[in-house]
Amino acid sequence: MPSRIPALSAVTALPAACLSFFLITLNASMVTTALPTIGRDVGGGPRLAWVLTGYSLVFALALLPAGSWSDRIGARRAFLLGTSVFATTSAACALADDLAFLLAARAIQGLAAAAILPSGLALLNTALPDPVRRAKAIGHWAAAGAVALVVGSPVGGAITTTLGWQGTFWLTVPLALLALAFALPLSPVRRAPAARGSTRSHRPTLVVSTVTGFAVNFSSYGAIFVVTLFLQNELGRSAWITGLVFVPMTLLIIPANLLAGSFGTRRILVVGQTLMAVGLVGLCTVGHEVALWVVITWLLPIGIGAGLVAPAMTTVMLTGVPAERSGFGAGLLNASRQVGSGISAALFGVLLGAGSFLTGFRVSLVLATIAVVVSTILAVRVPVRSTQPAAGSERVDACQ
Repeated sequence: MPSRIPALSAVTALPAACLSFFLITLNASMVTTALPTIGRDVGGGPRLAWVLTGYSLVFALALLPAGSWSDRIGARRAFLLGTSVFATTSAACALADDLAFLLAARAIQGLAAAAILPSGLALLNTALPDPVRRAKAIGHWAAAGAVALVVGSPVGGAITTTLGWQGTFWLTVPLALLALAFALPLSPVRRAPAARGSTRSHRPTLVVSTVTGFAVNFSSYGAIFVVTLFLQNELGRSAWITGLVFVPMTLLIIPANLLAGSFGTRRILVVGQTLMAVGLVGLCTVGHEVALWVVITWLLPIGIGAGLVAPAMTTVMLTGVPAERSGFGAGLLNASRQVGSGISAALFGVLLGAGSFLTGFRVSLVLATIAVVVSTILAVRVPVRSTQPAAGSERVDACQ
């Protein structure tokens, strides 16, 4: 008979997963801020952008295979390996004295991040079989990433100014070691093979989660992209003022993440995406005479909506797929989000440059609105059922 997951898992899995997501997001944000200083030290010219692009590309491409790999070897083992490599490559980046070495270290770091993200979520899924506790934990996990997004730029700027750009990489090393310390006590649990037909049974969940992930990132990141260009290129606002415009929206994501776990996931998916649609439609109405407070006002429901939906769609995915496929589900969801972000930037960039900027701006926002409306309808109409055992039942899982 399979052993039960010890109570210690519930205590340590959450901080391990939250810390790992925090450090991945913090690292990306800080390095973006430090990039000009990195360029002055190691050179690179046009190739310097690959410090960010190379990491992001490897991360996005590796998410799905890394999730499946996590299921095969066990989430705990994948998490420990991924976090160890992330810490090692962070130190390697800090010690880099030429661009080629830095780019290689960043590429490996992206691979490590792709292993950490799905395995961290799989650890949560394993340690918290109760759906209510799991939903609240995922809200805290999402909030950890949002906090890192908020503090990343100012912290990265302060560290770069006082300690040099190397400090932005050194900071992630102790955070990674702390995440490892929380993950080590997690007890390996014997895994069972997936039941026949399980892929077919959780297909509706995969569809809802991946479409929602794509739509939310396509719309939210697309809106940020076009509004940024609108404020700077059309209204002549500085990068500093443009950044401040997005602060209220970003700050509201954190309480929205925490609140999402207190309500039913289907309801949150509908309410969150409806709020996003309201904000996107509102932005469609702005013109060259718009006041900044109006732009900020229409961005707020987008931030709140995205903050509500992110943990809800993650909960739907993890609850609806078999526990031994948690890594694959988490990898698929986050890969769809990365694809949504990338396609929106590419497509909206073409639309903005095809003719009148304001026309391209509005067409882009209409497409973003359509995406979340379609995703909302799908969330309402497609049945999503849990394939996991109820709380208190014995679990055979991938926490290994």
